[in-house]
Amino acid sequence: MLNEHSTTGKAAVLGAGTMGAQIAAHLANVGWRVLLLDLTHDLAKQGLERVSKLKPAPFYLPELASRIELGSFETDFPRLKEADWVIEAVVEKPDIKRALWTRVQDYVAPHAVLSTNTSGLSIHEMSDACRDDIKRRFLGTHFFNPPRYLKLLELIPRRETDPDILEGVARFAERVLGKRVVIARDTPGFIANRLGVHSMMVVFPLMQEFGMTIEEVDALTGPLIGNPRSATFRLADIVGLDVMASVAGNLHERLATEAEKRVFTLPEVVQRLIADGRLGEKTGAGFYRRQKDGTIEALDLNTYEYRPRQKAKFPHLEPFEKLPLEERLRTLVNHDSREGRFLWRLHAETLRYAAQCAPDLADDPIAIDHAIKWGFNRELGPFQTWDALGIRETAERMEREGIAVPQVVQDLLRFGRTRFYDTADTGDTTVYVWLGAGQVAPYRPDPEFLTPTNMARHCPEVERNADASVYDLGDGVFCVGIHSKMNVLGPGVMEMLYKGAERAEREGVGLVVTGIGEHFSVGFNLQLFLMMIGTGDFDELLMGGKAFQDSLLRLRHAKVPVVAATFGYTLGGGCELAMHCDRVVASAETYIGLPEVGVGIIPAGGGTSTMLYRALNSLPPNADPYPAIRRVMETLGFGKVATSALEGVQYGFLRQGVDTISVNPDRILWLAKQEVQHLAAQGYTPPEEPKVMAYGNQVLTRLLVELHNLKRGNFITEHDFTVASQIAYVLAGGDLSQPVEMPLSYFYQLEIQVVGYLAQQPKTWERMRHMLETGKPLRN
Repeated sequence: MLNEHSTTGKAAVLGAGTMGAQIAAHLANVGWRVLLLDLTHDLAKQGLERVSKLKPAPFYLPELASRIELGSFETDFPRLKEADWVIEAVVEKPDIKRALWTRVQDYVAPHAVLSTNTSGLSIHEMSDACRDDIKRRFLGTHFFNPPRYLKLLELIPRRETDPDILEGVARFAERVLGKRVVIARDTPGFIANRLGVHSMMVVFPLMQEFGMTIEEVDALTGPLIGNPRSATFRLADIVGLDVMASVAGNLHERLATEAEKRVFTLPEVVQRLIADGRLGEKTGAGFYRRQKDGTIEALDLNTYEYRPRQKAKFPHLEPFEKLPLEERLRTLVNHDSREGRFLWRLHAETLRYAAQCAPDLADDPIAIDHAIKWGFNRELGPFQTWDALGIRETAERMEREGIAVPQVVQDLLRFGRTRFYDTADTGDTTVYVWLGAGQVAPYRPDPEFLTPTNMARHCPEVERNADASVYDLGDGVFCVGIHSKMNVLGPGVMEMLYKGAERAEREGVGLVVTGIGEHFSVGFNLQLFLMMIGTGDFDELLMGGKAFQDSLLRLRHAKVPVVAATFGYTLGGGCELAMHCDRVVASAETYIGLPEVGVGIIPAGGGTSTMLYRALNSLPPNADPYPAIRRVMETLGFGKVATSALEGVQYGFLRQGVDTISVNPDRILWLAKQEVQHLAAQGYTPPEEPKVMAYGNQVLTRLLVELHNLKRGNFITEHDFTVASQIAYVLAGGDLSQPVEMPLSYFYQLEIQVVGYLAQQPKTWERMRHMLETGKPLRN
């Protein structure tokens, strides 16, 4: 039976289309062997080849595709008995799925879990013809596309599904596959698509009524109201208009009421775009179109032609953008403006529908809120939004405007409750359960899934400045959470690193360091660096660089263990910060690297020196050091960034057997805390400063010859050569005439010396300015 211990196994995936092949890829990512079948072996091969070319990539590493074996329905059904999990992912047609399961049931092993992957078809309808022993092991899975990256997995059991099997699959999905699981009922569209697609469909008539452009709607329905930047129409393009039409069509067909059928009727603009083959990102055009020069155009709803995208501006709403989300929402929906009225109507309709459907979808708000937050990357679910806006105030306004107040809300108010989630003075939270007479149930989030954002909301904050805070995680473990813009590192963050280490040494057993938001850290504050160059105060610049090194060394030599919990962009100084911790717990989706060459400098927060030390320290006795140093030179000189934590291990930014990789990003804080406690319990002592061999001209000359050859072949520019030669200088330990063993701090001093030289180069200044203005590196 599948559970959290099923870290290896064999799966059979039936159907090598977009979803089937990507599900197979993600199973291979986490260590499983996969048999991928389609009608023919060639179709299975084509499916795997097609998804292997996708961007973003479905595999953590390309070579993991070797864990997938190909076959066909014609010849390989007998091999299904080898599988611990059989996942059907053929075309979304109930009759085809039903016929396939009628065949497959005769080949599967008695212990195998059996599931159909579907975005909203009836689980019972496609498996009613199966034997009773099959029904007991059968359930639906709704992976969101792409399966590697999107968090939500809806599990949909049959009436007969064994509860132990369902619970085991949920634990496996969360702890091995890295998903967040919601148990959904077998209703059309389940939870996420039913409510998520509804929230997109109601935008179309409102956009027409309020005379809004596509850009205006996306500006109003994105981060401003707690949604991702993809908002509404950008999201439709990413998903694919044909996919959106398919899900909406299924809901239109299967829902009973005429009112719902009207909502899920495909708008004319979507029908016209699909008829023209404009399906969104995959065809190059949808609601938006990207030109070859990178400029983005938007659809003009009056002409159905594209025009330059226009930035939507709402100056009267700007004062509210920095308010806490709940307060911001209340302010926006009550704002006396076209935009405020649009947002009120949008929220009124989506909240009404969520509450109206709720008893058919789940027993309480928790599963529904989780499905919307995890499935669509929103900060609040619908019932959390009801609470934020005020249930009584929202219901009364609905009544005044002739909008039917859902029975669930009427009952809640009638039973004297004013919130779906209510936290007492003791800190205990209860949630309203709509089954029964105003019942409530305790709401206790699983402590294993403490995200940095939730840490900032719920854990005691014991120190704070504008850029970072120190939080108490309990059990003597403190956490520095970085919350500057893009989590850049500057004096404010350095101050909190010192204070976090001091507090942990004084009052606790260890420290965790993480970022709050989408990323761990994009690195040192480049704007600050550029300002110091602009003033010509290079002494201050060198002092700032030394101060940054010192703050990282404060962590490395703290009297208690320090563990970094990384995710998202972990770049430049962010990578160096992680490398100075005793351990790293990295989300599998950690994009980690030292790309400083792109802005004309070298990694100077100890990154160059640490990479050198790691490379030489791993060598066997008497081995030639040059190949290892050359690999570091190549990694840093080309500014390589790993696109997964596994690739980060290959590059040396993370350490095999020392650092931990978590497929589930929501567990990294909990795992980091466990690592701190484990190290403390073992009797932690800080590391002593190591010695590193400086090979001098023996290595420097060879590196410079290779760089000259690259420049001569036009593989690198003149300034690339300048920067790379300085990396070579540090890796060689300077231009020493003879090799000599030096303390690691010697190489740190060389880093500062080199940055001081490069900062005075005009082309470095040009690279930095270009990066700040465009977000892209300049090859000058």
